[in-house]
Amino acid sequence: MLSVGEVGVRIAGTQKCQPIEPQAGSWETMIGDRDLLWKLEPNRKISIGEEYTTINEIGLRESLLPSTTKRKGEKRIIVTGDSSIYGWGVKDKETYAYLLEQELRKRFPTPIEVINLGVPGYSTEQTKKLLQKVGWQYEPDLLIVSNIFSDCNIDAFQDRNAMSLTNPNPGTFHKILQSSRLYCAGYMTWVNHQATLNQETNRVLMPGIPTGPNAAVQLEQLNENLALSRVPIPQYLENLNYFHEEMNKRNGKMILAPLAQEWDVGIWNVPMPEPSADHVLPWFPYRDAQKQWAAKKNIPIISFAKTFQQYKQDPNRLFVDNMHPSKDGNLLMAKEVADYLQRNPSLLGLQNVPSTLPHRHNKRK
Repeated sequence: MLSVGEVGVRIAGTQKCQPIEPQAGSWETMIGDRDLLWKLEPNRKISIGEEYTTINEIGLRESLLPSTTKRKGEKRIIVTGDSSIYGWGVKDKETYAYLLEQELRKRFPTPIEVINLGVPGYSTEQTKKLLQKVGWQYEPDLLIVSNIFSDCNIDAFQDRNAMSLTNPNPGTFHKILQSSRLYCAGYMTWVNHQATLNQETNRVLMPGIPTGPNAAVQLEQLNENLALSRVPIPQYLENLNYFHEEMNKRNGKMILAPLAQEWDVGIWNVPMPEPSADHVLPWFPYRDAQKQWAAKKNIPIISFAKTFQQYKQDPNRLFVDNMHPSKDGNLLMAKEVADYLQRNPSLLGLQNVPSTLPHRHNKRK
């Protein structure tokens, strides 16, 4: 019976077992990528009013390419994260990476480049792959990691499961099974179902609407369902370990700079009931895990939540929506990091620097 079934599905032309190709569908500016799930479309200009968001030839909102040779004495900083680091809703010269570079060039006599590795929706799983594909080629002296919200987000899939569909690495037994077209007929039906859960037509393995047990999760239950997050805390800490180990290999340093959200400054615009003051929101356990991990590894943390809480003006000015920092928010973040590095120049492999420096037009971008 199995032999007859095998012959039958081969005659019918049933597809072989194969990786799923991610597709962005109508998600403008994005394209599918088997390693990253999605990435910014290279060589793209996105209109923002009378200005443009410029995406370079390797799919980053960044003008410096990894092939560009370092200048003598030049220091490079990579900043990672999701849409907040990418600069959602702000112009090219209003992003956190751009403003941080300008602040540091005022304060340090050495050439400094800040490379923007932020991509909308990126978790530490995707950032890890992005560093492997292009990030390490920049030869960074300092890595500033701000990934948190996409990791703790509950979505239609979990990142490692999704990546196992786009880049499967089957064991010996599964490889033997995959030689059967009869097996593949059932397996690929299941895989395609998993890849397209709650997705638009022609959209595969992209952010979507939570499904299965995730769909029933309410705000008051989120802290009880961290295992459903896109990158559960144990995997999140594994990725932080990877970043740290890789920077150690390169004789570089690492800083954690977790992002702020409107609720950190007492604003709640999320379409859910407003939490109480003692409510544990899903990113709180991630911040706690960060602190414990950083204490063990002796890694500095710059909390943008605390930075925003100390802001003396209208906190609404710090965001363009319920989570993405505005130009004012990005400038506040940039100054906080620049102040910290000025106090701790050894993180850039530098000696003490003057407390004040003349304004420098040390531009390369």
